[in-house]
Amino acid sequence: MKSLFVLLLLFTLYSCSKSNSFGHCTNWVVDYSYHELPVPTATGINKIMEWELSVSQQNDTCWGTLEITGLTTYIKLLTTLSGDSSRVDVTYNKYLDGSQDFKPGEVLFSLSKDGSHLITDWKRLQPMLVEFPAMKGICFDRLKKRKQDDL
Repeated sequence: MKSLFVLLLLFTLYSCSKSNSFGHCTNWVVDYSYHELPVPTATGINKIMEWELSVSQQNDTCWGTLEITGLTTYIKLLTTLSGDSSRVDVTYNKYLDGSQDFKPGEVLFSLSKDGSHLITDWKRLQPMLVEFPAMKGICFDRLKKRKQDDL
């Protein structure tokens, strides 16, 4: 009975270890994009907002570069992704360009897979062109799967 308990304890510790939890990171090594619907202005120029998330893996960490570009907006952030093969949190790490008021470790948004759809669950960061954005929905699209050698 004691050996079964020890075996169960070792299995639990291994399944929660850092090296095992990042094995799913390769499932997220892809480029993603999200284009908010254009909003007309009084001058006749549409406001646009384009989001690009490029995910790569280095050792046991999944990194993302998030760029948000609009008519008068440019933000580039380094993020980390944590989770499993079906859901990840995109967490703020540091600014690469632009400015916003984020704190390291804040979850910006989460991505989860629902069949062929990628569901975005907005947290600290949200769509910028609508006054009351939906807090969850199909936003980001996968652009392409990259080979680890291309990173």
